[in-house]
Amino acid sequence: MDDDLRDPDRPTITTTIDGVPTELPGTLADIRAALPADQRDAFDKEINNAALRDLAAIAIHWAIPPEEHARIQADAERIRSGDLTGVVDAQGRPVEP
Repeated sequence: MDDDLRDPDRPTITTTIDGVPTELPGTLADIRAALPADQRDAFDKEINNAALRDLAAIAIHWAIPPEEHARIQADAERIRSGDLTGVVDAQGRPVEP
């Protein structure tokens, strides 16, 4: 999220993306506003039809920048293929095949 455009009074979500702390929009309205115009209808449809139990996960999915989705998908494919480089367990130990 561009810090120059962010209202400090609006809620955000802080997460780590590729090892870097990153602030994401913290409301549905701000997530929608951050999306490219051509994705807003799809966002509205998914959010409006989401089960309440799934709402947070769906909102986070949409809050993540599009370029990160491509990296996440590439990492998932790499891990599925058996390359566990950089993967650690809950205690931070490298995962071995």
